[in-house]
Amino acid sequence: MLRHLKSPYVFLTLTSLLWAVNWVLARAIRHDSGPCTMALGRWVAALLFILPLAWNHLRTDWPVIRANLGVLMLLSITGAGGHNALSYAGVAQTTAVNAMLLNAAVPFFIMGLAWLVLRERLSRGQVAGLIVSFIGAFWIIIAGEPGRLASLSFNHGDLIVCIAMLSWAVYTIIIKMRPVAIHVTSFVTVLAAGAVMLLIAPAAWELGTRGASFSPTVLWGFVYMGAGPSVLCYLLWSRGVAALGPQRTGVFLYLIPVFGSVLSALILGERPEAYHAVGFALVLAGLGLANWPRR
Repeated sequence: MLRHLKSPYVFLTLTSLLWAVNWVLARAIRHDSGPCTMALGRWVAALLFILPLAWNHLRTDWPVIRANLGVLMLLSITGAGGHNALSYAGVAQTTAVNAMLLNAAVPFFIMGLAWLVLRERLSRGQVAGLIVSFIGAFWIIIAGEPGRLASLSFNHGDLIVCIAMLSWAVYTIIIKMRPVAIHVTSFVTVLAAGAVMLLIAPAAWELGTRGASFSPTVLWGFVYMGAGPSVLCYLLWSRGVAALGPQRTGVFLYLIPVFGSVLSALILGERPEAYHAVGFALVLAGLGLANWPRR
């Protein structure tokens, strides 16, 4: 049983669940905190959580960190501070439906970049799994009603979310390529520190222009974002990419709209519908196809 809990499939499923909660939470507090302030609060909390765990490893890894600081800062921009600020800015200006639709496109970004940059070939099972999982996620997004396609509208918030998702795809590719032999806690600590440095100036400008509410709900939200979606998820995502590769890992992002619809039912009191079950079944089938062992 313990061996199965250490499986990368379990890690990546848990990661998608925690990130789904993050989307719900970000929508809930978006009027109390601007996107840069929210992202800064998240990574300050993450740094406080991870630093005690990584301190001894940081001293050992510092020569390698210093030698590879450029690629590490690029990872921090594309996968931490910049990505989160863009995501929160986008979801504040667009609908949850559109945000989940664009999030479901990330595996295709990863697939294209992996082929272009890493020259990774796609198996028929991976292509079939991507398509089936996308159909499942999309079915949930349109609530099982194809007629809703005609009513979908896009604004500049959608473009911001799309850029954030492309940024995450770049991060997933670079993390596979990085020539950095450091402990995973050191890696996440450097990501968090880089994100904090990146976000201090825009968050200060944001606080000066629009202000923010630091109510207990918002502060506890920062704590959750720092501990779960930041520290734990980035540790698990790194292990997932290392074990399965960027393409097979990216398919797990299709679980986010599945979990998101369930959380909406639990938190917002929305009754689960038949289309949730159909979409969930298709997502699981796609995951199975994309991760079917090759001969």
